[in-house]
Amino acid sequence: MRLLVAFVNWVNRLNDWVGRIVGFLVYPIMFVLVFEVVMRYAFNRPTIWAHETSCMLYGAHFLLGGAYALSKDAFVNVEVFYQSFRPRVRAIVDLLTWTMFYAFVGTMLWKSIPWALASLRVGEYSESVWGPPLWPIKLTLPVAAGLMLLQGMTKTAKDLYLALTGRELVPAVEEKAVAEN
Repeated sequence: MRLLVAFVNWVNRLNDWVGRIVGFLVYPIMFVLVFEVVMRYAFNRPTIWAHETSCMLYGAHFLLGGAYALSKDAFVNVEVFYQSFRPRVRAIVDLLTWTMFYAFVGTMLWKSIPWALASLRVGEYSESVWGPPLWPIKLTLPVAAGLMLLQGMTKTAKDLYLALTGRELVPAVEEKAVAEN
């Protein structure tokens, strides 16, 4: 049991750390977009790189922030009935519905690894006028899928423990303390 709790806490710390770092990508995205607007409308000199750069940064921000959002239960749920269930019943419902999550993340991981490695192997670049390298952004997809898979495994472990025992595996207070460190 200690090993399972240690795994849950490690994954939570990892995704908290990644999420906090990736959260700072919003600043370069804003800078690039503001720079493009100023150059385009104030100086009539649009850039050839701003749109593509902001799309790549936002893609990395969105993908790598997914596991952080999952760890904080920040995804949208259809909670019309769900919120009225007792915690144990919620855990059982989650165990049934998480099969869709695993199918999605598993497919994402399965398809993205060869795609990203092929891009890295050939040193793929964009075919735009600017032509930035594409392999770094393509590598974020399997990394994000891996982080999501790890976070999903912690959620499944906690739900399974709650469904079987009626008690929480890692108390919310302990998780909060781990997230703050």
